[in-house]
Amino acid sequence: MPALQGKPIVVDNFFYTSEFFGAVPKASLLDIEAAGRHYCEGDWANLKDEYHGIDEMDLLRYCFSSAFIVAFLHDGLGISMDDKRVGFANQMGSAPLDWTLGAFIKQVAEDPEKGPDNVAHIIGDDTVTYLSLFAILCLVILAALIMSNFRKPQFKTVYDLEKGCYIVTRVPR
Repeated sequence: MPALQGKPIVVDNFFYTSEFFGAVPKASLLDIEAAGRHYCEGDWANLKDEYHGIDEMDLLRYCFSSAFIVAFLHDGLGISMDDKRVGFANQMGSAPLDWTLGAFIKQVAEDPEKGPDNVAHIIGDDTVTYLSLFAILCLVILAALIMSNFRKPQFKTVYDLEKGCYIVTRVPR
């Protein structure tokens, strides 16, 4: 894997965990590791008292998240432990940053030529299925209309001049 170029910005869980540890907007992985180690080694009752406004499940996740951030960025992406070029952010200017925006940018950057073809990956390639269901629906409606015409009785109406009234008789099928 090639070394990361430029100044990478990590978002979402990376940002919220680093914000919790006071490492926003930039910190080295050594800083994150030290803050995570201090937090994870702390007494649970004291941590709950210190951070009483934060949900207990979130408090449990910060210990794991600090270790995950260091492992992913250092072991996975090869960023050195003392490198401070990694930024932690959840917005750029007024635009929010999250993993879905990152996935979109990555997809477009990888293969911009396949733009229109990627629609099938997003909405599915079920055109045949949709057309088949539409055809079946049309056939059912047509069959219902035909059956309703056969079920109606056929009548013949004749005006009788001698009696001065209409005579309605049923026509056999």
